Amino acid sequence: MRDNFKKATVEMLILHLLSSKPMYVYEMIQAFESRSSGLYRVTTLYPAIYRLLKFGYIREHGKKVSEDNRLRRFYAITEQGKMYLESLRADFYSLSEGVRLILEG
Repeated sequence: MRDNFKKATVEMLILHLLSSKPMYVYEMIQAFESRSSGLYRVTTLYPAIYRLLKFGYIREHGKKVSEDNRLRRFYAITEQGKMYLESLRADFYSLSEGVRLILEG
C-alpha cells in the first residue's frame, strides 16, 4: 500500500514543494523526509520530475555547481503546474474524506 500511495501522491507533493521555491531533486527528497518526520521516504524522484516537465507543470530554473562539484538542476512550478496542483489537492482531499467516511461506517 505504501508504494501505491507514494506513486499516487508524489507529483502533488513535488508541486507543493516547488510552489514555495525552486529546488533541486535531492533537496526535495530531504524535504519529504524531514517534513514527514521520516514517514514519507523516496529514493528517486526523476520519473515524476520527467513527467511533470513533459506536461509543462514544472520547468528547469537554472543550474549550479555545488561545493562537491556536482551539477544541481533546479526546478520551478509553472502557472499550469499551479492549476494542476490545485486540482490534485481537491481530488486528494475528496478521496481522503470518502475513505474516512467508509472506514468510520
